Amino acid sequence: MIGKLLRKNKGGEKKPAAAPTAAPVTSDKSAQGWMPVKDVYNGFIHRKDGTLIAAIRIQPVNFNLLSETEKLRKIKALEEVLNGLDQPFQIISIARPVDLDAYIASLDEMKSNVTDRIKSRLLAGYMTHAAAMATSGEALERQFYILLDQPVSKNGQKDEANLFRRATELSLSFSGADLSGHVCNDEELRDLLFIFTNPNQAAYERAPVTQMILPTLFMGEE
Repeated sequence: MIGKLLRKNKGGEKKPAAAPTAAPVTSDKSAQGWMPVKDVYNGFIHRKDGTLIAAIRIQPVNFNLLSETEKLRKIKALEEVLNGLDQPFQIISIARPVDLDAYIASLDEMKSNVTDRIKSRLLAGYMTHAAAMATSGEALERQFYILLDQPVSKNGQKDEANLFRRATELSLSFSGADLSGHVCNDEELRDLLFIFTNPNQAAYERAPVTQMILPTLFMGEE
């Protein structure tokens, strides 16, 4: 065992072997460093590599209320719109808790104007039940987005006008197919990113209005 810890140099002297060097410790990676998003402004998501992202939100359609003929017609119209795209796109389907703040606020206003104790107690129970449904994630709504990207040109220029034109034309194409769609503004883009990164908090917390703030989470050491 001692012989393994000693080694001879050219002069024949023995000296302890060099202790093994410790592996370099890397710093913790935060969620801000992991996310490829740099900022949100002017109606676009700005990625760290310079690519611009525009999002079109499509309002969902309840197929249970449509006849078989109407279903086929809508599917065919959507197929024609998507087949007409000559550039890459992405479709995102994301679920978020239903926003019951306005409903709870209306119940609270009714409760403040009621003098009958029984009605006041019933309204308080409705408010508690609605708040529990919102925070538990039981009441969900499905949101649909189509993402278009615009890479940086070879000279480093960002063509925001071209991307906005493409997104606007695509949203109008969906309107022609009896589907309601519009290009997302900054607030809606922040809301989309907030739901994606904070699905649990989205039940009772809204995305920041003035700037995008990602959660300060740590991914651990590598």
